Amino acid sequence: MVIKKTKKVKKSTGEIIPKPSKIKEVAPLEKLLQKSDVLLMLYSKNKKGYFYYSIEPEDEITVYELLKENKTEKKSLLILLDTSGGNVYSATKIMDTLRCFYDNITIAIPQEAKSSGTMMCCGADKLIMSSISELGPLDKPMAHPDDETAQISALDIVKSIDGMINMAMNKQKEFAKDLKSENSLTPQKSLEIAGNSVSQLISPMLCREDVKIYNQAKRLLAIAETYGSEFLKDNMLKYIKNDKLRDKISHMTIRQLVWLYPDHAFAIRRKELRDWFFIIEDAEKVDYWDELWKEYKKTIGSSGKVIKFI
Repeated sequence: MVIKKTKKVKKSTGEIIPKPSKIKEVAPLEKLLQKSDVLLMLYSKNKKGYFYYSIEPEDEITVYELLKENKTEKKSLLILLDTSGGNVYSATKIMDTLRCFYDNITIAIPQEAKSSGTMMCCGADKLIMSSISELGPLDKPMAHPDDETAQISALDIVKSIDGMINMAMNKQKEFAKDLKSENSLTPQKSLEIAGNSVSQLISPMLCREDVKIYNQAKRLLAIAETYGSEFLKDNMLKYIKNDKLRDKISHMTIRQLVWLYPDHAFAIRRKELRDWFFIIEDAEKVDYWDELWKEYKKTIGSSGKVIKFI
């Protein structure tokens, strides 16, 4: 509490005496709101961490209408985001829409911004993360080919087929080499015999796979790679002024996010994101973090989702 002295005239003597008065101290979040808007995008989950909702097309409309009603002149926005992901097109359009109104966007992650939430983070200028905050891979989930009610990573489908093809090629080379050395065959003849043998082995496995499902998975991964690379170059990595260097780092980073993590649920933490040139501010050093955390805690155990300006 700040004590401010004010002047008061004593009636009997005309003497001016100071009188202490109490002025309420401005809270850190209130200070932030003087220069930046704060948007909550909190997708509630139960106490075991399972989300009830994901990012959906209706959220695009909600954010768009909120922006029309807000009529702000502020050019900075902070998004408090907690989500397991959802529709990648909706996540992309939400960030595109927000970019029409704000020059600078920070995303604060209390716990999770996975999958399409990670895509949104690629389109921010800065992230605020605590020791329990995490992003996730961009290996797009899709309907399981054997169970439409379940989901599978598109990367699992692509890797399973590509893995069989790579295995077949390696086995063909190894078998051809053995045939050539043991039977004095020409390289061409040994490759022909090895190819036929490996083809008989691998064909039954490949025939069980649906080519349409494979192509769908490849397209989804290409979409994630395209949107993610664009967001990184235009936003998160725009501080890298050399265009060629920025393009190269964006390509390397998005390839890592889409193709190289072992599991869709993999937790990508702030230290690793810094290694990939993301701008990260530690939540422990942010004075308004405790107030943001309280907003997040309100949604745990509830069954709705909160999309609104503070």
